[in-house]
Amino acid sequence: MDDLQEWSPLLLSAGALLSLLAVFGNRSKYVRVFASMLCIGLAARYLWWRYAVAFPIGQSAIQQVWASVFLVFETGSVLSAILIYFYMSRHRDRSPDADARQSSPLLRSPVDVLIATYNEDRSILERTIVGALSIDHPDLRVWVLDDGARAWVRELAEELGAHYAFRIKGKHAKAGNVNAGLARALSEGRRPEFVLLLDADFVANRNILKRTLGLFEEQDVGIVQTPQHFFNPDPVQSNLLCASVWPDEQRFFYNVLQPCKDAWGAAFCCGTSAVLRVAALEACGGMATETVTEDMLTTFKMDEVGYRTIFLNEQLSLGLAAEGLKEYITQRSRWCLGTIQQIYTRWGFAGRARISWINRLSCLDGILYWAFTFPFKLMMLTAPLVYWWTGTAVINSSVEELIFWFVPYFVCGIIYMYALAGNLVMPVMTDITQLLSSFVVCRTVATTLFKPWGHPFKVTAKGVATDRITVQWSLLLPFVALAVLTVIGMVMSMSPFSPLNGTSGYSVNIFWSIFNVAVLLLTATVCVELPKRRQDDRFVSGEEGRIELSSGESFPCTVLDLSLGGARIADLGHLHGIIDSGVIVFADGLRVPFMTVRIVGPNLAIRFSSEPQVRRSLIAKLFTGDYNNEVKKVRFHTALRQVGAAVFR
Repeated sequence: MDDLQEWSPLLLSAGALLSLLAVFGNRSKYVRVFASMLCIGLAARYLWWRYAVAFPIGQSAIQQVWASVFLVFETGSVLSAILIYFYMSRHRDRSPDADARQSSPLLRSPVDVLIATYNEDRSILERTIVGALSIDHPDLRVWVLDDGARAWVRELAEELGAHYAFRIKGKHAKAGNVNAGLARALSEGRRPEFVLLLDADFVANRNILKRTLGLFEEQDVGIVQTPQHFFNPDPVQSNLLCASVWPDEQRFFYNVLQPCKDAWGAAFCCGTSAVLRVAALEACGGMATETVTEDMLTTFKMDEVGYRTIFLNEQLSLGLAAEGLKEYITQRSRWCLGTIQQIYTRWGFAGRARISWINRLSCLDGILYWAFTFPFKLMMLTAPLVYWWTGTAVINSSVEELIFWFVPYFVCGIIYMYALAGNLVMPVMTDITQLLSSFVVCRTVATTLFKPWGHPFKVTAKGVATDRITVQWSLLLPFVALAVLTVIGMVMSMSPFSPLNGTSGYSVNIFWSIFNVAVLLLTATVCVELPKRRQDDRFVSGEEGRIELSSGESFPCTVLDLSLGGARIADLGHLHGIIDSGVIVFADGLRVPFMTVRIVGPNLAIRFSSEPQVRRSLIAKLFTGDYNNEVKKVRFHTALRQVGAAVFR
């Protein structure tokens, strides 16, 4: 194979894709369809080659079994990618629909907010209740659904003006709690036409009902799901020091995939920050209790009775992301558990329920993702290692053949995601996020396939705070061990006396091993958790305000960043020395007493009054629509630089 021939598929496919993007842009629906079809075609082309040409033969029986298992899971992983390309061939933006229905009579419908709480701290729950009570709506009730009958929760709800409902040792976790709370809400006073579901660590935007209720004018809409956004970094962002330049792992799902699934009619409920039609919820028997992912299954149950779920991609709530690695992994393990459990229900992809073909495909998509993609990530890490130590090959290919068959699929996939997904899916960073939970996910898949029910239900812990570096040794050591064994095996095989040196797969495994070791070391770096000393997360501000002193003096100021506990004020020059305390008046008129803490360079750090009413006013200001901690622009090169700094810190 000459040089031009081996590079020609890449040059033709990538050139065509880049040319169309340059001429028509990434907003063209025709370019989107062409790009999706191209990537699907290249994926199918690669799979054909793997089965017809590149599968190794002539090895021992055990070696052939390993190569076959590897190929099966690789196939499942590629099929999962193909389904993503398929979904992304369409896109739906419902914001214009929401704009057009701002005079809808449904905007005055009776609505109940249901806040499901289990084990959250007072400060977390208070934030959610205050935010819910701040929602702009003429007929609103807020219910705190306490799964445990805690006296302090009842007192907090009464103090803030929310309704309180409880149950003791109830079944079906959050779903059971919501169903019990809804029954209570329906039995008291006026009947709600819609309910807004909130987890106890999510604060609703004051406009959430204004933006969602009008979409229910279509009578078959049962759920309007909005995306989950977070005000704190997840463990990957935090431990790799890239929270300001790399978004949280879930941004691709909410910002890209859900709007695409919505265009196909396959959007699904994600629990919190969702508005549900009460009539639809009653028609399907309430929140689903058959699996631990009650939200997703509720979408399928509603589909069976004629209601659909749609997705409004607007930031209408702020929540608390998993703060520690163990919590991060527990959360994903639960998602995996619920997806696999659904196989055994009548709403599975091959179940008896009368649901749409696109929802069946969506169910299959979830199974492929959890049951094949995560195990395949581990197999990708171990395949070169097994090759170096046993001589077992999983692919029969030269570097030139990989360039001809694999590289076009890989490179066009990167271009596709960069153009249509805003650079939210990139090699290395995406690998790290999946590898962290891969061992636990694989165990969950294996146990759930053979024993779908009876697994202990774990709620993600919230409000985690540490004052020291924490090394998660149980997570870190397997990644370090794989890296060390790969390096040792590779070095040993570099000897001219090694039987592997110079064989057809030698060069491929050299490049593969170098990439794996880099990913493994970065993943191990994430397992070193940095201290989280600050109780309240800060938001970048830039808001103009005024400082008022007890002497009567007053002067303008600029707020650089802001939290519930305090703020950092821009350079006040010679006034530093005379400001011990005072009142800061924000642009919206909110007045907050403060004490000076320290001078930070040319700026002033202040601490706010701890009075409950002050804190609650700040909650309404910070969490209900004016502030967020979103990464405005993904800077991949800057993220890599920050990751490098994290490795050598």
